[in-house]
Order: sequence, then C-alpha cells, then structure tokens
Amino acid sequence: MASLSDFLPYVLPFVDGCSEPMAEQHIRDICIDFCAHSGVVQFSVDPIDVVQGQVDYDIDTPIGTVTHLIHEAWFQWRPLGVFKTGDIANRPELYFPQPGSAGGTPVAIKQGPDNTFKLDIAPAESIPGAIVLLVSTKPTRKAATVDDLLLSDYAYEIGQGVAARLMRIPKKEFSDPASSMACEQIYQLARATARIRAEQSFGRTTSRVRPRRFQ
Repeated sequence: MASLSDFLPYVLPFVDGCSEPMAEQHIRDICIDFCAHSGVVQFSVDPIDVVQGQVDYDIDTPIGTVTHLIHEAWFQWRPLGVFKTGDIANRPELYFPQPGSAGGTPVAIKQGPDNTFKLDIAPAESIPGAIVLLVSTKPTRKAATVDDLLLSDYAYEIGQGVAARLMRIPKKEFSDPASSMACEQIYQLARATARIRAEQSFGRTTSRVRPRRFQ
C-alpha cells in the first residue's frame, strides 16, 4: 500500500505554500474519486462461506478500503446476477427476502452499504467457500494508505487532480482557478482511460440472470 505522503512530490510543486496536511486531505479525496469513477482498483474477495437460511453477508476488503461496486459474483462457480438498489427500485416485481425464507440455491445478489450484500434466496445448506466476488474498491474517508496501483501508474495524474482542486480554493496564496483547468483536464483524461482499462479487465457488469420474482 502507498501512503498519502508518497503523492506529495506530485502535488506541492504546483501549489506553493500549501501545507502537507491539507494536501494529504485532498490526495485522499481525489484517490476516492479516481477509484469510484474508474473502478480500476479490483479485488478478488476470498471465498465466502454461506450459512443455511442466511441471506446477509459481509465483504472483507483490505484495511482502509471499502467495496465500491460488485462486478461479478459466483455461487459454487455458477454466475450470480448482480443487482443494485436502484435496479430493484426500477423493477418492483423484484425483491430480496428476509432471513428465514424458504431455502434453495441463490441465483442473484444485491449489494448493500458498508461492505455487505444480500442473497436473493437463503441457502438450503451451509457450504464453505461457496461465494466468490470480484469487486472494485475505494479508500475510506479515514484511509492513511491507498492501493499501490494508484501511485505506480497514476501518481502524476492524481497529483494534477489534487493540484486542480487546491487551486480552486479561494483566497489562498496558491489559488489559481485559471491554471486549475489545465490540471483538471490531465486528471479527467487519466480517470477516463483508467475506466476503459478496468472495463477491458472485467468487462461491463451485466445481469446474466433473467429478472424474476424472488421466492
């Protein structure tokens, strides 16, 4: 993992007079933004044990990170449909059950907040390591470190995004809204390129399971 301070050489030369604590705060924010929009930091979660009758589960991600999006999921190596809260809201015929529902074989999951997900069907039996997930992660708001990929592949571009944001702060000796636009363009291009890279790696997320009313 890379520390926030590792990015300082890519930020401070562009914002003379900015303190390191302020720079690190914005480095964290830009890293969160970069990960959330690009999905380039991917993580294969260790196989998750399922428990008979249980539909709610936690996702164990590295310290200082949180799941941004579940991209793919498998139950005993059979693909699971991946739904988000908005998908369910737009399709009222879909719903996810509460614990204690009749057991069976899950065919879909719904991502929840705070590193959680819910199965559409409570498993009929307990199975070790039955679920495998591919997720993209982002740093938490209190993270002191970020994934090495952000430093090794995007340090300059993230630094430009940080500089652009700092330059837009009014009434600072480093305030420079005009110059911030050039820095922002470099950052935005890198973020878009990273998204293409991520999509080529895991593909666009689509539900391969035909929506139906969950029992």
